[in-house]
Amino acid sequence: MNRIRYFAIFVLAAMGCAGGPCAYADAAPLRLTLDECIEIGLERSIPVANARRDVEIARAQIREVRALAHPTLDLNANYTRLDDVPTIPDFPGELGRRNTYAAFADAEQLLYAGGSVRAALRIAEHVEDAAAREAERVESDVVRRITRSFYEVLYAQYALEVARESVRQLEAFEEQVRKRYNAQTASEFEWLSAQVALANERPSLIAADNARTLSRRAFSDLIHLDTNAFELHGELEIAPVVLDLGGLQRRAVRQRPEILQARAQRGVAQNQLRVTQADYLPEVRAFASYGGAEPSQRNPFGDGWEWEWLAGVRLTWSLFDGGRRRASVKADRLEIEKTNDNLYDLERATRLEVERLWLALEEARETLRGTADNIDLAERALAIAGVRYEQGLATHLDFTDSNLALNNARLNHSRALLGYQHTLADLRHITGIRSLPDWEN
Repeated sequence: MNRIRYFAIFVLAAMGCAGGPCAYADAAPLRLTLDECIEIGLERSIPVANARRDVEIARAQIREVRALAHPTLDLNANYTRLDDVPTIPDFPGELGRRNTYAAFADAEQLLYAGGSVRAALRIAEHVEDAAAREAERVESDVVRRITRSFYEVLYAQYALEVARESVRQLEAFEEQVRKRYNAQTASEFEWLSAQVALANERPSLIAADNARTLSRRAFSDLIHLDTNAFELHGELEIAPVVLDLGGLQRRAVRQRPEILQARAQRGVAQNQLRVTQADYLPEVRAFASYGGAEPSQRNPFGDGWEWEWLAGVRLTWSLFDGGRRRASVKADRLEIEKTNDNLYDLERATRLEVERLWLALEEARETLRGTADNIDLAERALAIAGVRYEQGLATHLDFTDSNLALNNARLNHSRALLGYQHTLADLRHITGIRSLPDWEN
């Protein structure tokens, strides 16, 4: 979402805060699509921001490791003043100077370390990859939760409309029975029963209104909206798609963030073994130094600075360490076995989870077919019950039962739609696919 839309959100929030509760009534509600809500949620999500920071931290660690292969240059300087310059009896003068100065420039370059630097660089790259996959997982989870909550708000709105329609129908029926009672064509029992049915339905309307309010509040908090004056532009209805189970499983194993992260962790373990094995080999460094002192260390009685340089190669080889490296190598190999087994289990669990969601999607699709037909039947039954009651061929119980059946049919269908959307969001999350155009038939 561009900055103009964010600015509009902030302006609406400021108007609401300045004008109080009535300000929302004057301002046009903010209309948001699912994609816009996802973009706002990702932009304002703290877990997503922290995951992205972890990626930057991993990149900084790569730069730290690369610095090991570059030469180092240090500059050192010191000044020393003696409280009492030592002397020797019967020897004229002092042994040294009260004030001494020295400055050195030291350079060092790693020439050979048994491949440990290269392996450490690969470890840092795998750590960066793991951090990037974790960021993808966090973003995918945020998208999943926003999608689920988005459709929960739509369902709560639809459930409220169903409850309102049910109350309106019972109010009209109660009015009809009252008129018939006044015309002495209906009994007092029928009128009282109609009033009781209406009174029993009104708490359901209040509960549906409260559920809608809470779902909107939860959604607003989820995407960090600064205003409550918003409308979600979307439909709970969806054209069910047919998905290939084998293709989804292969796609999930290939690109699910958790699996890619596990593979990166395996790479870390493998290169850590190479770093440990490099300890068996010598380390070779080249060094050079240039510096001077006043007075000179060679001639403490001379005046002025004297400069000199030196260079060489240093070899360090640990021949015996009491078995430390052997234990470290064993631990690293066991760690590799652990990462391999964890990856194997995760791939198996992923295939099973994809199959479970695929079956749930198939079940929801079949449920949608049945509930859609059931709504048509319930609407016809309610209309027939109304006509039959007017003609004296049915009782008030027939009408109220038909009204209840219609409400249940509508809610069952909308709940099936909500379940379908939830399952589809979970399937997108576990397969690492934001949308499923490649799998639609």
